[in-house]
Amino acid sequence: MIFDLTNTRFMTPFGIVLLAGTIAECLSQEKKVRYRRPSNRRTRQFLSGIGFNKFFQLADVEHKIESSHVQLRRLDSIDYLLTDQIVDVFSYAITMSDGLQGSLKLALNEIMTNVFDHSGSAKGCYVCAQAYEKEEIIRLCVADFGVGLFTRLKEKYSNLKNSYEAIKLAVREGITTRSGQEGGYGLSHIRRFIEVNAGKMSILTGDGKAVWNYGGLKTKLRKQTMHLPFSGTIINLEINVDRESVYFLINSEDEIF
Repeated sequence: MIFDLTNTRFMTPFGIVLLAGTIAECLSQEKKVRYRRPSNRRTRQFLSGIGFNKFFQLADVEHKIESSHVQLRRLDSIDYLLTDQIVDVFSYAITMSDGLQGSLKLALNEIMTNVFDHSGSAKGCYVCAQAYEKEEIIRLCVADFGVGLFTRLKEKYSNLKNSYEAIKLAVREGITTRSGQEGGYGLSHIRRFIEVNAGKMSILTGDGKAVWNYGGLKTKLRKQTMHLPFSGTIINLEINVDRESVYFLINSEDEIF
C-alpha cells in the first residue's frame, strides 16, 4: 500500500491523525507500506515539526514546531500534561477564566477516557492541534480506530437506529455507557463551548457524520452519510480566535459554559 503525499501542500489535524492512524493500522497488520513524502519543502518541514516523521521513525531533519501547536500523539492512557497543553493552545486564541480552563480540561479528559474505556481500540487515540494565524482559528482533532459510537451506545440504548442518531445522543449531557456511574459531560461541555465561541464541531463515526456550525446568523446541524464507513470515531473542533472577549463559566459552581 502506497501513501503518496508528493503533491500535498497543506494538512489539517484531521488529515494528520487519519493518515497516521491508517498507516499504523496497516503496519500492525503486517501489510507492506510505502510512504512518499511531499515534494514541497515547507510541507515536509511542517510534518517533521508536528511529529509525523518522528512518529513513524522516518529519518529527517528536525524542524522546531511553534508553541501554538500540539504535536501528533498516540495515547494509550490519559495524559494530563497533554490536556494542559491543549488548553494552553486554546488560551493562545481566547482569554479564559480559570474555571473555564478547568472545565475544559475535565471535558477533554473525559473524551479521552471514553476512548480507553469504551472504544475497543487496541491503539488508543491520536491527538493533534494546530493554530492558523491568518484564518484566526485553531483546529483540534481526536481520533480512535475502535468500534464506533453506534456499536458501543447500542449496548445500552437499544432503540438507536444508525450512527447519526448515536452521534446526536452522545453529545447530550449525562449520556454514558458506564453502568451505575456518572458521566457523559465531555462532548456536551465541548459542544457548548464551541457554541459560545461561534465555532464548529464535527463527529464522524461509522457511516454517519454530524457537523455543528455555530458561525453566521443561524445555527446549523448538518447530517452526512459516509460512502466509506469509518470503524472508529473522529472528533474535530474549530475554535475562533477572539482576544477581545473573556470566556468564563456562568458562575463558579456551574459545570457548563
